[in-house]
Amino acid sequence: MNQHRPTEIDTVVGGAAPVLSVEGISVTYATGTTALHETSIQFEDHAFTVLLGPSGAGKSTLLRSLNLLVRPTTGQIRASDLGVLDGTATIREHRQRCAMIFQQHQLIGRLSAMTNVLTGRLGKHSSWRTLLPPSDEERRLALACLDRVGLLDKALSRCDAMSGGQQQRVGIARALAQEPRIILADEPVASLDPAASERVLTKLRDVCKEDGTPVIVSLHQLEYARQFADRIIGLSAGRIVFDDAPERLDDAALARIYQS
Repeated sequence: MNQHRPTEIDTVVGGAAPVLSVEGISVTYATGTTALHETSIQFEDHAFTVLLGPSGAGKSTLLRSLNLLVRPTTGQIRASDLGVLDGTATIREHRQRCAMIFQQHQLIGRLSAMTNVLTGRLGKHSSWRTLLPPSDEERRLALACLDRVGLLDKALSRCDAMSGGQQQRVGIARALAQEPRIILADEPVASLDPAASERVLTKLRDVCKEDGTPVIVSLHQLEYARQFADRIIGLSAGRIVFDDAPERLDDAALARIYQS
């Protein structure tokens, strides 16, 4: 089995340059713990990629390195439209183009779904402009994003009155309002029941396929990885031990990922 795809930065997949290239990054925390060993990997358009592995495997560390929420100890991240992400201005611009969906939703519960979605627009404005009300155009965009995730009727509802699955769909709508170049989702269904989990992952996959926006999701549920992913990257002890299509994820690969 092919465990790793080519990692050379000039590799072109399907005739298109990678959206993001990870070039030899590693992450060692102040405690001395190495959460991610030296890794090189690429991410392309239109792909729904799942980072799969047990707790502590390095999934969230790798995912959060992609928008520099976790700063690599070594190596660098390269975006196709910005180059190497190594300066404050470049990183800020990258984060504006790189939407993040969190496990715990990160919504303001007392505010409406629409107001929460509009926070996805704040990075588009200067500090003084954020003090002004959103424009009519942005309000229409927020409503369109809520409609897309099936929550238009909840636009004026407080988020803390919604179910966990509905809150996570508000989080997806907020990400869409950001008009992102790439979407990252860190264990987005960890706290949801199976029905809500499938709805959330279906919405994310629909966005990926309809918009061509690459979506990278960290999961620990094997069944969802197989059901939704175009590509599975398996991690174990901070190393990539599998990188291939879901149908290639056999017992030997699972043994490497879960060290059984």
